[in-house]
Amino acid sequence: MRIEHHQPFRLTAVFLIGLTVLITAKQIAAEINAPTPQNETDPLVTFNNAFRGEYSRAKTEALSRVGPVIIVEGTHMVLVRDGRRTEAEIQPPIYQALKAVAHIPFAVFLMFDQSGFGQLTDERIVALRDYRKLIVGAESSLDDRGFSVSQLQRQRKIIDDSLAFLDAAIENRRVEKTALDDFARQMAPVLMQNVDDAARAELDAVHSHVTEWRHQMTPEEWKALHVVVMGAHMPRDEEITMQYFERLLDEPMEGHRIIFAEGLWEEPRALELLGTHLVDGSAGVAFFGEFMRMHRDLLSDAAKVYLQNTLLPSEPKKQGE
Repeated sequence: MRIEHHQPFRLTAVFLIGLTVLITAKQIAAEINAPTPQNETDPLVTFNNAFRGEYSRAKTEALSRVGPVIIVEGTHMVLVRDGRRTEAEIQPPIYQALKAVAHIPFAVFLMFDQSGFGQLTDERIVALRDYRKLIVGAESSLDDRGFSVSQLQRQRKIIDDSLAFLDAAIENRRVEKTALDDFARQMAPVLMQNVDDAARAELDAVHSHVTEWRHQMTPEEWKALHVVVMGAHMPRDEEITMQYFERLLDEPMEGHRIIFAEGLWEEPRALELLGTHLVDGSAGVAFFGEFMRMHRDLLSDAAKVYLQNTLLPSEPKKQGE
């Protein structure tokens, strides 16, 4: 379901850019006004502070000219186009149900994995029985989740096997690490079936909304489209929506039209990161003939040579090694 927001109280693209400028301006002002350990009239310090201000201005200019932007924000994504925000859910109820059931054996594993595998105390047994009640309650709601027949059978197996392991732990008042590892390995194949179904559900939802938005854009707007994916550190590598947009836009990697905003959970900060990518990409092309050159440490090539050849050279191998 698509929801369009045109009310004044909702953030528009113009307001987001303005807020980004305000935040950055405050940061620059604080840096300029803060005392430094060096002479406050040091001309290099003065110049570097001025550079920061110019860098901020350049990012603002870049954002003011940017075309449509799709921002992926967890369970939904947003199209920012012509000063309007259009939101769409990308993780349908079936996705959430598949994920929640898959978390049950994972939760059982976590109950014991870091416990030391000693005798379970009375207090711990009470807590495990409380967890069991939660699992049984979740099982009672499976019929109303929209599962297919095969999916429903799978969810019941996941829950029944998890309850069986938990019941054995409660009865024996302990869990051996070998038994816990065996449980995890046995559950993995059936959990991955849930993962497969969930991935398809999310990708189908993303593709449906993006296709609709594409039909609303001119060819020029589509070519100018940028995508910012907000996410946490751990799922960054091959994150599902990053894979989708890289394939859709024929982008071989992150950094040009597609950006991963790690740990940035606010749209203004994500847009500021987009501005940084645009400015650094333009400078990378102009100075080095490579859009992505400034997306990695500018010192990286020099560091590699110095470390390998001078500071930490490899020791020559002895004969026969």
